[in-house]
Amino acid sequence: MSSNPRHSFAKLDDTFLTCVYEQVALVPYGTVCTYGTIAELAGYSKAAREVGRAMSRTPAELNLPCHRIVNAKGTLAPDYAFGGQEKQRQLLEAEGITFINEETINMKRHVWPPKDEPEQLFFDFSGA
Repeated sequence: MSSNPRHSFAKLDDTFLTCVYEQVALVPYGTVCTYGTIAELAGYSKAAREVGRAMSRTPAELNLPCHRIVNAKGTLAPDYAFGGQEKQRQLLEAEGITFINEETINMKRHVWPPKDEPEQLFFDFSGA
């Protein structure tokens, strides 16, 4: 996750949407990621709510795994998203995601990127 975020807030413009959708596409099968983590990975550290709005507006033709993006508590999306909580739960369970109760995902087991792994470092050698 970036320690030097591009923006602390975001508008739902094409640049923001592209950055968010690129990160969502990376979330592996059988895992979930939070709105806040996607915001950070996309370079918009404080744009978790905007990521949520972007997920609700994702064009179907992008075929992104939006059902894998959840809030920090691991609860399912509101009923208006993904065809309802039951649909999101079915999609996640089909990938092996387990729940600790009716609407809460076992985040310790399924969160991506895993919290116990060190951050990935990025080195820019273009100016060397």
